[in-house]
Amino acid sequence: MAYYLVLVGTLDQPLYEAHLTSTKSSSSAISVVPSPSLSPSFSIFGALPAGATTGNASSIGPGGAKSNVGYGPKTGPAGRHVMQLVAHASLDVVEDVMWTNGGMYLKAVDKFHEWTVSCWLTPGGVRILILHDLKNDDGIRLFLQEVWEAYVKTLLNPFYELNSPIRSPTFDARIRASAKKHL
Repeated sequence: MAYYLVLVGTLDQPLYEAHLTSTKSSSSAISVVPSPSLSPSFSIFGALPAGATTGNASSIGPGGAKSNVGYGPKTGPAGRHVMQLVAHASLDVVEDVMWTNGGMYLKAVDKFHEWTVSCWLTPGGVRILILHDLKNDDGIRLFLQEVWEAYVKTLLNPFYELNSPIRSPTFDARIRASAKKHL
């Protein structure tokens, strides 16, 4: 299972991004049920099989030519752009929910087909977003809490400038170790 983690600064710029994978099997977790309006052959991140004819994935282009519409693969450069788009598009929903909810952890803030966006709000205004496709609420909450603790330790560094990208290999190693432990 793939995860996309991003720390978004107070000026809505990404401070840290990571594409993480799970070491746990998908049989032990409950998967999110896809929307019933979509055909089973249609995946927003996967290419359509050859010869697939679904009403949701095909359209008539200029000149009457039939073209398939898709978002590309989950992995690789094209999939990363889609995950970035989904995570950053959910920032508006996060801002709406954060004023009505008093907690720091916002689970399942936004959904985009099979992907769910969960968020951790820091007191300083930084949002920690994770894009996931499995329901693992306790593991995601613990992971986001450890990411926040690692971010606080980075803020305590006198050489770190607020709202600047985090390029520390130690921070990256802590995030990946926490992902291996909780996701």
